[in-house]
Amino acid sequence: MQYQTFPGVRGGSKSEKKLIALRLPDLTNKRFLDIGCNEGFFCGYALFDGAKEVVGIDYSQEAISRAKLRFPQAQFHCQSWETLPEGKFDVITFLSAIHYADDQEALIHRLMEKLNPDGVLVLELSIAPGGKDDFIQVKRAIDERLFPTRIKLASMLEDYAWKVTGHSVNQDGDPLQRYVVHIRHYRPYAYLLLGKPGTGKTTITRRLFAENNVKTLSGDKCYYHIMHKKQSCHPAIQAIVDEKSKGSSVNYSEFTKQICKENLLDELVKLWVEQAGFTDFALDTYLPEREHGKVAQQFYDAGYFPIQLNWPKAEMLGTPQQNPEKAEAYRNFLMEQPLGDNAKVAQVTSLLDSKWLGRLRWHLDSPAKNQLLGTNNKLRISGWAGWVDDTNQPLSLLVQVGLEQHQVPFNRQRPDVVQSLFSNSQYPSLFWDQHQCGFAGYILLPDENTPIILSLLCNEQVIPLALINWQEAKSISQFKVKAIKSKSLLLGFKGKVTQKLNRVLKSL
Repeated sequence: MQYQTFPGVRGGSKSEKKLIALRLPDLTNKRFLDIGCNEGFFCGYALFDGAKEVVGIDYSQEAISRAKLRFPQAQFHCQSWETLPEGKFDVITFLSAIHYADDQEALIHRLMEKLNPDGVLVLELSIAPGGKDDFIQVKRAIDERLFPTRIKLASMLEDYAWKVTGHSVNQDGDPLQRYVVHIRHYRPYAYLLLGKPGTGKTTITRRLFAENNVKTLSGDKCYYHIMHKKQSCHPAIQAIVDEKSKGSSVNYSEFTKQICKENLLDELVKLWVEQAGFTDFALDTYLPEREHGKVAQQFYDAGYFPIQLNWPKAEMLGTPQQNPEKAEAYRNFLMEQPLGDNAKVAQVTSLLDSKWLGRLRWHLDSPAKNQLLGTNNKLRISGWAGWVDDTNQPLSLLVQVGLEQHQVPFNRQRPDVVQSLFSNSQYPSLFWDQHQCGFAGYILLPDENTPIILSLLCNEQVIPLALINWQEAKSISQFKVKAIKSKSLLLGFKGKVTQKLNRVLKSL
């Protein structure tokens, strides 16, 4: 079944709404990796948002082949997360797939190892209810999987800085709410108290930090030690301190002003970093207000997380106001995004006669309307069908590809379909108890121009379902549905199809 949703082709995932929920940071000049990229929707967004390098991996060759057609500028690899791409990344997305991992915590640690020091791992997952540090086994429509409680999630991420940024977009049948979590490497906190002298910096530093065993640095003490040659520093800073300390009165604020005037603030910050060590600390010193942002950025660049009202990197998350606008702009971008050479999209025309509408329900999951055809011409045919009257006859699918016929058995349980159709478990016939309603299989197209006719077989009766043909497309905006406009022509075509399939049936 088509998973990601693009303009013109609907998938099971509401991709644009998920993009908004993820609150991705600005990707300009970033290196971006999507684990389980599917058809490349989020890789395409990274290209759109200015990423310098975009990599997507997925174990599905079919999905990768489509992704390459949609976004030739990105790198796509058919591989599992057991083998991760080379190098480190600024942004890694891992969306609604971690429950498939054998060791979820170990996989998170491996992904964090691939993250740059100031990068972010955007994780989408479901969180199970419960008050224990444990995984909870949850029954889904298709299987059972382990999901962490909130406490378990916290224990897995205790070595990192992380935040649950909000709900993600659930899919039909999800037993648990999906959440988005942003995970970063932990940085020691640099608490910067940089106000003017006499504003209470020293008292706050003593009461909040020193008394709670947080390391503290005093700008005044640093200058005092430099004055008495107990602290080595840059020669130019030593010269300023020596000059400004002459006389009976010493004003440490004047030391700082002169250091800033001579563009030596970088050297002073290096000295503070050396004194702090790589641990949480509080800095009590005066700096001119115009220098606050610069110093905060220097501490950030040195690996700390600066706590100061106008510290840089405040906008780490995409804002709620900007995200819908960016998502809409990305949709427009996708509409005009050139596809790869010889890209083909599926056009699906229903052939089901109206007399069956009250008796039969069916759905074609794959190929979906406007779905891209992979470069290997291998096509997955999947969906479901069943009786909604009192008929209890088994069904199979007949696939006519040119002169070849393929019979696809109904060999899959589809509890999601049954639950959607009959929420009260009151089935109209024994068909739903005694027979499977889902079908799935692969066919190899002899060429991209070969149409496909799908029909249901019930005993000796042929019920035409759909015509699938292929249209070349340069971009999504050029998708055109080849509809049969004349009703009489359509009825005549259905009649010919039925006659042909009856002959085919006799030959089986």
